[in-house]
Amino acid sequence: MKTKDYFFDLFKTTKARELAREVDGYLYNKSTYREEVEDYHARYKQGERTDCIGYISKKGSFKFLSLTAARHVCLVLHLGKKLHTQAAISIQQEIDELLQRDYQDTDGTKPTPGEAYIRLEWVDNLEDIIPFIDKAYELRLLK
Repeated sequence: MKTKDYFFDLFKTTKARELAREVDGYLYNKSTYREEVEDYHARYKQGERTDCIGYISKKGSFKFLSLTAARHVCLVLHLGKKLHTQAAISIQQEIDELLQRDYQDTDGTKPTPGEAYIRLEWVDNLEDIIPFIDKAYELRLLK
């Protein structure tokens, strides 16, 4: 069974691996919605992680964030294709501007509608990306 440490250790740099652990800690211990966060795989995959650590709200049924091996290992903000495709495009632009890098340059595949991506090795501090994480949580709960 793939543990959280397995996925944390997939990140390319020590800083990114530490940041992945900080993201997990933030979601379960420091976020304003910490009591509502649960492991997606515990609910839908009998606890077995596939290609990611998926985070879901107890209030909803969709992942809002993943730390994934897919897309050359990154953090994925799942905003929702149905309602938030345009918001995801805007958020990706904001993230790229903040990090002064273009995510798309590092990924040879087309972005999934309703998702935004963060290369943790480009992030200096967790605080820089918390607003995007919180926004993904909020948008994912909208019906």
